[in-house]
Amino acid sequence: MRRRSILSIVPKVALLILLLTLSFAGTQAQDSPADCPLGHGYWGSHADWPVTELTLGSQTYNQAELLVLLNTSSGGDASLILAHQLIAAKVNVANGADGTVIAGVMTEADNLLSTYADKLPYAVDPASPEGQTLVNLANVLDSFNNGLLSAGCMTPTPPPAEATPEVTLEVTVVPGEDSGAIIIIIEGPVQAININIITIYNINIQLDPDDPILTVIQIGDVIRVSGQVVQSGTTIVIVAINIIFINVDVVIFEGDIWRDDGNCGNPPPPWAPANGWHRRCDNNSGNGSSRKS
Repeated sequence: MRRRSILSIVPKVALLILLLTLSFAGTQAQDSPADCPLGHGYWGSHADWPVTELTLGSQTYNQAELLVLLNTSSGGDASLILAHQLIAAKVNVANGADGTVIAGVMTEADNLLSTYADKLPYAVDPASPEGQTLVNLANVLDSFNNGLLSAGCMTPTPPPAEATPEVTLEVTVVPGEDSGAIIIIIEGPVQAININIITIYNINIQLDPDDPILTVIQIGDVIRVSGQVVQSGTTIVIVAINIIFINVDVVIFEGDIWRDDGNCGNPPPPWAPANGWHRRCDNNSGNGSSRKS
């Protein structure tokens, strides 16, 4: 049985006290430019929102309920980890930030939250398959909320302490000559492939035109992309550095490519770490075949 929502047990007087406290705190902090996103910690400590309610999943929450969620520790609950970032992203968009780049992520987040009954939280284990998906979406939204996906707002400087997310971000500063480069990790299904541009959650990711992955990647593949965030004028470009296939075995080595097509027509080489694929195919055909890029 799903645990009772915290929103149903918080006394109304506590909500009033929280709102009064946040209203006072809002006069003490320095606001960022209206067109740049702000972290979930900022919105959790300020009551001067551009909206008074939001829909998360299929449920509508008033501002008092949303503030309670933002000020509730995730406690290892993937639904709260996502809720923190989704609330901040939606408030940021309502506040003037351009949310085009994460529109697909927000839609997917709402779709997943809609599968749960009642209001948040839903006590989802982050290590479970559904929990990993929720956290992956939260990571992308967190990058947006910290300005990493907005032209003119991206910076490798960590956000203020109040905006520090509870989830450990998969965003790092690359050492060396590109010490200002920002790396973001996105995991999700491939929606479209246009020459050397792949799209995940409506976010375009640029691959090297000669990358052999382009010869085997397919729409629907779930991949994990590490990419460098590059600002070009008023456009943010994510340039892929590394791609890992999540839902299918793909082996690329020195121009040779093996993809598990399900019928053992292109079996993996003996050294490939594809145990299930080996068990299914090794006795059916030789291991020497490969598809050249």
